[in-house]
Amino acid sequence: MKKSYCYFLLFCFVSNFLYSQASATKISCKVLDLKTKQPIVYATVMLKKINRGTHADHNGNFEIPIKYQQKGMIRISSIGYTTKEVKLSKLTKNSVHIIYLSKSNNVLDEVIVKTSKKKKRRLLAKQIVKRAIDNILENYATEPHAYIGYYRDYQQPADNSYQKNTNAKEPIQYINVHEAIIESFDAGFDSNKLTSKKNQTLLYKYKANKKFIQDTTLTIPYDNSSKKYSESIYITPLGGNELNILNLTNPIRNHAKMSFSYVNVLEKDFLKNHRFKVKKVVFTDDIPLYEISFFSIKDQTSYDYSADGSIFISKKDFAIHKLNYNLYYIRDTNPQYSVTIEYKPQNDKMYLNYITFNNFFEATNGNYFKIDKTIFNSKRNIFKIYFSKTIDVSSLNPIRRNFKIYYKGEKLRIIGVIPSETDKRSVTVSIDKKSIAKIHFGKGKENPNYGAYFRFDITNIKDLNGFKIDKRPSIKMNQYREFFVQEVFENKKLPVQKTFINKSLPLHKSKITPLELENNYWMNSPLKTSKEER
Repeated sequence: MKKSYCYFLLFCFVSNFLYSQASATKISCKVLDLKTKQPIVYATVMLKKINRGTHADHNGNFEIPIKYQQKGMIRISSIGYTTKEVKLSKLTKNSVHIIYLSKSNNVLDEVIVKTSKKKKRRLLAKQIVKRAIDNILENYATEPHAYIGYYRDYQQPADNSYQKNTNAKEPIQYINVHEAIIESFDAGFDSNKLTSKKNQTLLYKYKANKKFIQDTTLTIPYDNSSKKYSESIYITPLGGNELNILNLTNPIRNHAKMSFSYVNVLEKDFLKNHRFKVKKVVFTDDIPLYEISFFSIKDQTSYDYSADGSIFISKKDFAIHKLNYNLYYIRDTNPQYSVTIEYKPQNDKMYLNYITFNNFFEATNGNYFKIDKTIFNSKRNIFKIYFSKTIDVSSLNPIRRNFKIYYKGEKLRIIGVIPSETDKRSVTVSIDKKSIAKIHFGKGKENPNYGAYFRFDITNIKDLNGFKIDKRPSIKMNQYREFFVQEVFENKKLPVQKTFINKSLPLHKSKITPLELENNYWMNSPLKTSKEER
């Protein structure tokens, strides 16, 4: 562990992301850049007329329920791209349809303001950001409103350490996938999102997706030292609700509160901790946005870390449409954590579109090479030892150094170790007769604590992947938490007498509230790559 830490409150209850096959009940699509053919990550997909929708995943995939096929039309948009409309009646349910978006006419532009002496001067990038922060309460809803959307959390291996440790034949993409449909009630941007009793959430649907590995050894609390930690981030083992942690990472909504390093408190620290540069003007629909890049100032933050990102601000009213933030340990190319938040205008206010957060962590996995069980055969004077993984037979020797068995603290003499021909995870250990005489098996076996009299000290032997016995390998993972809004409700107040999600407990312990319109909201699980793309 490094001595220097970047402080960030992160939740201990973990979870993952869904990648399932195209279903006959849904229309499957993939959004790509027309020129580069690369996925357009988190593109917004809205059903026209009803103004309800979904989002593409990080591979550009999304699904629409088949019931909307005959009359539905979707509107696909993303910042920097020209919005496209597609009739669902032209799409079939047995293929993954490719939809291309083209870049909008992005140009480098400048913000010009008039001074009191009627002279014109350019507004600098830092000044644009300051105006955006100053205008938050003007641009975002201060009245009660609500969102219904799709929540998911999941873990993703950062390298092949998990695959190797579990002896998986194929690369593992997702672990501990959890999904939910929730409604988030927000009393307004002038209220405290985390602590106010007027800000609550209802859980309409929740499931742990059994199509993916559910590994409880990776859902243990962070101890910040050996069992589960992030080397460059201090993680507080708070426990509690996943949504609270996700909400905490939204510095726009929590503009007057601490969010994460080095945004810290947005309205006080963001400007002084970073340098800014206007890159160009991009468009979302017909709204021109200034794309401003930024990076952390080492004198203000730390020489052990660096941060960069981008912020998209409306040229018209200085509303923040999107913020992306990445923090790196100085020697690493992959971020320790990344946050992306997007808001979209609806009438005269900005409302959340999606928020996604991921952080890197390491954990020691419980699925390691160890003794599973031992059986003593008194008639043959042997122990049968079963291990959790296939043994590398070449590592058994030298036997007297690698195998030691004790009875009541006294060492037994081993005369042979033979690997099983049928069970590659077991060996037979032979003991000499003088040592067997010390065991007093016939008398001792009646004692319920008899098994505790033995101690097996087996060292140096390895499994087929090269892991030594009792050595817990480090598993490198990325943890994701994401919420994608499917419908916005303006001026919607908190209902009374509802069972809201307990903010101090994990989601899986929360009570599900029945929703009459439940089928109108769906879990937009990612899709497997299909050869039947059109």
